[in-house]
Amino acid sequence: MSNQVETKDFRLAHLFRDLDRDALARIAQHANWRTLAAGETLFTQGAAGQHFYLVKTGAVKLHLTSVDGDEHILEIVGREHLFAESVLFMGGRYPVSATALKNTRLIAFDAPFFLSLLRNNAQLCLTLMATMGQQMYALMSEIDRLTLQSGARRVAKYILAQPAHKTAKTQFVTLPASKHAIASLLDIRPETLSRILAKLADDGLIEVYADNIQILQPALLSQVQ
Repeated sequence: MSNQVETKDFRLAHLFRDLDRDALARIAQHANWRTLAAGETLFTQGAAGQHFYLVKTGAVKLHLTSVDGDEHILEIVGREHLFAESVLFMGGRYPVSATALKNTRLIAFDAPFFLSLLRNNAQLCLTLMATMGQQMYALMSEIDRLTLQSGARRVAKYILAQPAHKTAKTQFVTLPASKHAIASLLDIRPETLSRILAKLADDGLIEVYADNIQILQPALLSQVQ
């Protein structure tokens, strides 16, 4: 498989959408494909780095590890989502660790080259600011979720936030990671997640088929407290 990145591989990502063909072509020349096996670490917290990434297939967890060795997942990054843009502004060091949750293919973008584009493109700077502002809002929502919401509400909102395949009467979502990883993301124990899913199913709001969930009553699921 070729390691050559083409503009069509990334031009629809939000950060690149408004760039002209010349800029996209130059970015492609400074990008390359990376392939990770499930469980493989891409980078660790505090490590020096020169790249940020776009997931094309698979999923990556962004996580922190405490001094006691406990892991907490901050985000699960799915296909067509960028991550690690913060390396552009943090002295070239990653603030978190990144590990593939499943076999994953992604594009690595050259951060120093991208910074050179930012210096000469005001619109790109504004787009990046908007993107990072959205991430900041997501982090604030995360704090609210972890401190104020019940475990059941966290699970319900997480299910509803996943990309869904909709039919006339129902919708299906595929969980992007294992239930153990999702439990860490939601700051609950895996057995608690299993109990909550079982309760939501007993209440007729969802049906669970391994990693697939059928949402039977989305309006009622959104009202879970």
